[in-house]
Amino acid sequence: MTHLSSALNPSPFGEDGGKGEEGKEGYPFIIPDLWKPSCFGPDDSDKPTLFPIAPLQETVLNTTRPLDPYKDESEVNLFTFDRGLAGYFADPDPESPTEVDSIASTAGEAIKQNPPDTSEDIWLQPGSSEPPVKPRFQTWESFLSAGANDPVNSYLSEAGPRVFDAVLTEYMDGSEEVPELIRSDVFCTCLLHLGLGRSSVLFTYDRKNAEFLPVKPQLRISGCTAGAVDSIITSFADCGKKIKQLQKFVDDIHKDSRTAKPSIIALADCTTAIVESIQQRLSIDPATVSSILHLHSLMREPALIIDTFHQIISQTAGISDDSRLLAAIFEVVQQEQHRSGWLKPLLMETLARVTRPWLEFVEEWIGLCRPAGGEGIGFKGLVERGFFVRVEEETYVDDRGAERTNRNFVFDNAKVPSFMSAESGESVFESGKSLRFLQKFHPNHPLSRPGAVEGVRAPKLEWKFSWEDLNNLQSQAMNYERELRSAVNKYSMRELVAMAPMAGNHQSAPGGTEAFETFGKSKEEIGAMIDKSVSAMNNSLPPIDHLHKEDLLRTLVLKISRLELSSDPEHDHLTTFEPPISITPVLSFSHIFSVQAKIINTACLNMFFKEHKVREHLSLLRKFELFGDGVYSSRLSHALFGDELDGTEKRGGVHRTGGTMGLKLGSRDSWPPASSELRLALMGVLNESFNNSQTKGGIYHAGKDGDLPGGLSFGVRDMTMEELERCMDPSGLEALDFLKLQYKPPSPLNAIITTTALYQYDRLFKLLLRVLRMLFVVNKLFRDATSRGSHWHTVDPVAQKFRIEAHHFVDTVCSYMFEIGVGSAWRRFEDKLQDIERKLDSPDSDLGTEGIERLRVYHESILDRIMFATLCRKRQAPVMKLMEDIFISVLTFAKYSHAKSIGVRTSDGEKISALYTGFKRRVGIFISVCRGLSEKRGYGDGKKDSEGRRAVDAIFGTGYKEEGNLLSMLLLRLEMTGYYTDMGKGEEEKVKKEGRRRRGPSDPA
Repeated sequence: MTHLSSALNPSPFGEDGGKGEEGKEGYPFIIPDLWKPSCFGPDDSDKPTLFPIAPLQETVLNTTRPLDPYKDESEVNLFTFDRGLAGYFADPDPESPTEVDSIASTAGEAIKQNPPDTSEDIWLQPGSSEPPVKPRFQTWESFLSAGANDPVNSYLSEAGPRVFDAVLTEYMDGSEEVPELIRSDVFCTCLLHLGLGRSSVLFTYDRKNAEFLPVKPQLRISGCTAGAVDSIITSFADCGKKIKQLQKFVDDIHKDSRTAKPSIIALADCTTAIVESIQQRLSIDPATVSSILHLHSLMREPALIIDTFHQIISQTAGISDDSRLLAAIFEVVQQEQHRSGWLKPLLMETLARVTRPWLEFVEEWIGLCRPAGGEGIGFKGLVERGFFVRVEEETYVDDRGAERTNRNFVFDNAKVPSFMSAESGESVFESGKSLRFLQKFHPNHPLSRPGAVEGVRAPKLEWKFSWEDLNNLQSQAMNYERELRSAVNKYSMRELVAMAPMAGNHQSAPGGTEAFETFGKSKEEIGAMIDKSVSAMNNSLPPIDHLHKEDLLRTLVLKISRLELSSDPEHDHLTTFEPPISITPVLSFSHIFSVQAKIINTACLNMFFKEHKVREHLSLLRKFELFGDGVYSSRLSHALFGDELDGTEKRGGVHRTGGTMGLKLGSRDSWPPASSELRLALMGVLNESFNNSQTKGGIYHAGKDGDLPGGLSFGVRDMTMEELERCMDPSGLEALDFLKLQYKPPSPLNAIITTTALYQYDRLFKLLLRVLRMLFVVNKLFRDATSRGSHWHTVDPVAQKFRIEAHHFVDTVCSYMFEIGVGSAWRRFEDKLQDIERKLDSPDSDLGTEGIERLRVYHESILDRIMFATLCRKRQAPVMKLMEDIFISVLTFAKYSHAKSIGVRTSDGEKISALYTGFKRRVGIFISVCRGLSEKRGYGDGKKDSEGRRAVDAIFGTGYKEEGNLLSMLLLRLEMTGYYTDMGKGEEEKVKKEGRRRRGPSDPA
């Protein structure tokens, strides 16, 4: 120790410690000969000291190629393979020792080396030093006995990787192939490329089997078994395989981008951003990787992200429909968000980006944003994107014979995403459909020009995942509603609405580049602009990170780590307390949908009620189609059935007087009348009734001047040959079935008075016309018997009873049809219309969900109620058949009674009794069946959709059951004493079975 110390620290003084030699100056605090041994002590220079200083090793200082800290370059043996892998595999020299030197080596072994020359400076010549000797720490055993050895550490894990490799080789079965040792740095680099889905010198990608394979089996690094290395390789290969599959998905989408749906393209873009961000995140220097465990920990979060997105792609594979794709992604996000707290922001951002095309469609559909094409409301290409709006084209021939096409919007409930309720989807559809009507007839309305009204900024449809964002959204929606209502009120008061300037076709570059405008500028200004442009072009390009500066998805991937996420206040709301994802769509979108729907519905209903007079048109149909006008009903009855009017039938030698004429049905033999007779008899009925009606004032006229609204007129119904033959009999019940009322609702009223409603009106008109005729016939029965010129000289008891009971039945049915069946239901509809109009007139009108579509449903629901009350539904055909048989019996008796009153001899006198008996039996059956139906629970509910049920509840009240009450009213009027009940026993069940057999799926509820 002393020799080495004196060599390392030569004394500045001489051996004698005297001063005066050269170099003594400058060491005032040096104690001379401090380390000089005593001359009286033994010479122990060859014995080890307590803390011996080992000579430096050359390979430690040689940093040119640090392959293995336990080997020098002479110990490296390189293999030569066909794939050029020499230099990547390491194998220890068989002749070199495979285990480390014993810690308990003797001191003599440590000093057998030649002592270093004290004259040399070991710092200037490091290569000349000898290999290091393991330091020996003195113990009491070695101090007392020079040959004693310290116990060797028995733990293999603490002996170092070379000892582990030696033991592994020693105890390996001879039949097994010895795994090749790979340099750690090479293995870690190739393993990193494997995890990123790239091929390397150790791992290649098999395209046929779509998996990564090692170039040699059982690769191993020093200090690890082949099984441990294989498990790590498997995890990295699985991650790389999934990355390959994600890249293949993206490539397939971009190859077929013209036909791919927007949401699928957005999902592919998100996948690209994720993969590229992970590759950028793991673009690290391999030298910084200390071990494969370190590399495995670096790959843990990216592998979880890749696995999550692989799950999303797997769940959405093969889905070509946007709505199903969005529903699947929403379900996967709900399931995968609980895998890790830091993963949730990524999933939320992905969900927001994938649903963005769908949200943009909804924004354009309900008028929250201006379409890409410019002003107005977009239509071309909007519906073709799919989603829940479908277009149906209906071709028809107009009055002039020209073929026209009518385009209707149809709501497709099956294409509504699962995160959106069916009610919200219907509300959005109705808002967009109403907006198209408003834009067509009022193009300058503020709602018809979204984004063009100054001071009105519509909120965007965006996912909000925190309570703070939801509160801000609610404030924005309230401000938007207030500003837009103000603009609509100004438009309604015919005031000028300020419009925002339209944006040009050019857009500013991200860096704030200005447009190069030369018009109206001087030469100096143009020259300055050119100089500015040239200087801007000479600047260096922005870094590539600038391209993704606003990409939140990439930023989240690059920032993800447990430490950063826990300390990032920006995303604390996504990892601590936030709204559940299941209710997030409702909180994010429903308020905006509600605000937009209320404003659009109010504006459209104002247009229909105030400008297009929809209420007056509905009253017109009530009065003429449903015989709600007494003057019209009386005039039409006399024109068709009255005997006191001049006939329209041509007779030889008889000239027409030119006065009021009628068809005189029941008093003539030729039937049906000619078209000229119809015009003569009915030409003044509609015009005079309309001119005397209160509906005339302010109603919207269509067509030429003088025409009735909607072209209201009588016409001839298209009929089959069988139906036409039944019309030939003037005494038959179907004699007037050819007559119809023609009405075409003017635009845009056809949105409420639809083709379905007109068909219902036509069926009700035919039935009510029959009832009106029957009422005229039974009233005439008494005139035939009691008039002065009648040939009924004696009173027939059977005939008299027949007259009384027939009049009672027909009059009761007629009053029920017109007063209860039609009148009571229509009065409720009128009350609903009045309530809507009252809300429109109030300054703070809040119609809620009331809109054009809801008004149409109200109208059709009322007509459906009327059809049920008047027994016009298809499943009520057996009951209607009973009533028609009763009417036929009455008509047969009326024909006989009229013939006898004018003195015509008939041979049907003996049949009157049988006819009366059959009439009475049918009435009894009819009453029994109606009583059974009125007592049947749930009768009349039918199969209604949710919209129809809400409409019925809105008009009649929740839980209202009118059907049984209506039939009970009819029974109460027909019979109070049970007179007909006994006659109908035994036939009720037979009629019910017939009704169930005839009931079809097309029967309206």
